[in-house]
Amino acid sequence: MLKRGAYGLALIFGFWFGAVFLFEPPSFLLPGPGEVLMRLAFLYEYGGLPRHVRVTLLQVLWGFLIGFGSGVAVALLFTRVPLLERLATPLILLLQTAPKIAIAPLLLLWLGIGAGPKIVLVAIVTFFPVMTGMLSGLRFVHKSYLDLATVLKLNAWQRFWNIELPSSLPTLFAGASVATTLAMTAVLIGEFMGASEGMGFLLASGQENADTATVIAMVLLLSLTGWFLFEIFEALRRKMENRFSAI
Repeated sequence: MLKRGAYGLALIFGFWFGAVFLFEPPSFLLPGPGEVLMRLAFLYEYGGLPRHVRVTLLQVLWGFLIGFGSGVAVALLFTRVPLLERLATPLILLLQTAPKIAIAPLLLLWLGIGAGPKIVLVAIVTFFPVMTGMLSGLRFVHKSYLDLATVLKLNAWQRFWNIELPSSLPTLFAGASVATTLAMTAVLIGEFMGASEGMGFLLASGQENADTATVIAMVLLLSLTGWFLFEIFEALRRKMENRFSAI
């Protein structure tokens, strides 16, 4: 998949270079790939790009871990206490359907301009797809496995680790894969609303200064970062599924 993605990326750059070469648009409208790469090199050398990338990645990582862990925990709780699911589901749906661009200013007012609002926003968008994926997997565990657990008198932890978790992995990781892409969008929204560092901050600065090369460079870097995180998660998914298939 990574190789196919690299071919697609090369094709996009080829079309981009061809469009600039043939139509010669003004650089303030569409700079060429070379100019954008030079701007990235400039930001790396003089604009503190590594620090901004590190800030964004840490916010995504912490928010994703919080959203993932809480999504799995809530799904388990809902399967054990159905009444709680009926009571909490409307509130969860209201939170998820609310525009994240409207939630971000509230988080900034409550938590300030630091990393907190971005981490919470990433956790919010991560939580729902992970929870629904885990919940779907838990609900569709094959009945014969559950009967076997009863016959073997497995305790709650043994039942979860040996039966429920392996059966839930496909849907859990499907939801989490969606969450990785949503997380990058959420952190960008948070950094747009208020930040003094991060890739979203650099993108907003480029927009304010009508610096098209910086804007395109940040869009590309954010997209590549999201793709990289997705590929890492896919590799982890394959490793976990192979491990549990051997149990």
